[in-house]
Amino acid sequence: MFLLTKRIATALPLSWLLLGMMQMPWLIPLPAILMLGFLTWRHRRILTQVGTAPLASDGFAKHVMVDDLLRLGGQVLISPLLYMAGAALVSPLAG
Repeated sequence: MFLLTKRIATALPLSWLLLGMMQMPWLIPLPAILMLGFLTWRHRRILTQVGTAPLASDGFAKHVMVDDLLRLGGQVLISPLLYMAGAALVSPLAG
């Protein structure tokens, strides 16, 4: 589950670059919203698998969620730059 999160997080910048190449600005929030939905689902799943040690496991789940949300927030901050870079890559080709 954690390896999948890292793979999805690495694909986010590429998705914003591709959206810039396709010049679809209305889709810029979509990758972040999908990632947020996945993180929420994963957080709830971790909490349901806590078992008999709720304090330590709850702390771990919160730590993982906060770490992933901070990483997602940083990627969202650079998403407009990646979108503009993708648009700039296509503009010389379009003529």
